[in-house]
Amino acid sequence: MAGLVTALGPDTELASGGGAPGQEVVAQVTGGYTTAITTSASSVFAKPSTLTFPEGASLLLAGTTAADLLHTSGASPGETVLLHGAAGAVGMSVLQQARILGVRVVGTASPPNFGLIRRFGGIPVAYGPGLLDRVRSAAPEGVASALDTVGSDEAGDTSLALVANRARVVTIAAAARAKADGYVFIGASNPASAPFRARIRSRILQLAQDGDLVVPMAETFTFDDAPAAFATLTAPHPPGKLALVNEH
Repeated sequence: MAGLVTALGPDTELASGGGAPGQEVVAQVTGGYTTAITTSASSVFAKPSTLTFPEGASLLLAGTTAADLLHTSGASPGETVLLHGAAGAVGMSVLQQARILGVRVVGTASPPNFGLIRRFGGIPVAYGPGLLDRVRSAAPEGVASALDTVGSDEAGDTSLALVANRARVVTIAAAARAKADGYVFIGASNPASAPFRARIRSRILQLAQDGDLVVPMAETFTFDDAPAAFATLTAPHPPGKLALVNEH
């Protein structure tokens, strides 16, 4: 979520330091669909001045998840990785962070989203029948790791066919298959994920402040239009984040 500080406890500082009523902040919390919230200052950071409130509210969850995918897979400069779901919010953050690291990304998407993938430095390939051959054609040097934000059988099958080291196949969406086939699931059930994501938040915020990490938005909705927002979320919609905005 993102908003304004209304009060701080005695001798309290934000996670980014300082803090005062009226300051623009972002927070990684549960329960952001509200007009006000009391939360731990350790989860609250100064909002990058480069971002709007909807962009700021959408930054940390996708950004830290993307960083976790790249970190856990061991993606290194000069390597090529396969990214399933490159046009999603996490996927677009992976593309931007990989470019900063010097990692080449082949990303699956539907053809209408190919321009978006290229905008962030990725090489788009269409998912669907024949995906394995298309990835091999796009990456004749081979794929060092695979990152899955989709969780489909196609994503799992293609990743395992291309990456021999299953420790370098990482998913955020297929926990059961990862366990069965011996590759890595990251998220709430992975004890390494939460500490890493907490450590990386300050870097994600700095990348955004420097203009090196943007948050594409699909649409914003007022609180009164929340039902329409949820309907949009569960239906096909343009790439980018959806946000609820309190206009009162």
